[in-house]
Amino acid sequence: MFSRKIAILLLLIWWGAFTFYSGVVINVGMKVLGSHTEMGFITQKVTNYLNYFSLPIFLFISYIYRAERWLFLLSILLVFLQIFLFVLHQKLDNLLAGGVPHFQGFIVKQKTEFYFLHRIYLLTSTFIWLVVSGFVIVGFRRK
Repeated sequence: MFSRKIAILLLLIWWGAFTFYSGVVINVGMKVLGSHTEMGFITQKVTNYLNYFSLPIFLFISYIYRAERWLFLLSILLVFLQIFLFVLHQKLDNLLAGGVPHFQGFIVKQKTEFYFLHRIYLLTSTFIWLVVSGFVIVGFRRK
């Protein structure tokens, strides 16, 4: 019982961090910098931290819910989707070229491929957010 509360707490922390970053920080950054591309190069670095933060949480959730079939399957799906994001992030990184400070020389190589893969990354991240939201709701409804 205690471990399930820890699991829900970890998911709430993840959910809050992801929601705040995607809903507030990215939008404010784009307004301050005046460019989606410049903010994207910041996001490129920050999402690495979010990805490394996410995987252990999703693995822990899988362990905690291993006895409940559908929650276990959903948690395993989270793990695989997170691993997919690692792979996809690397592909996206390879399509970027970094320059000198103040964003000079930062470019997106092969823009069509980058934006296609980026859309998949965003959709996958959103799906993960929805699944985590479901876990949190289920966790709060249980006593």
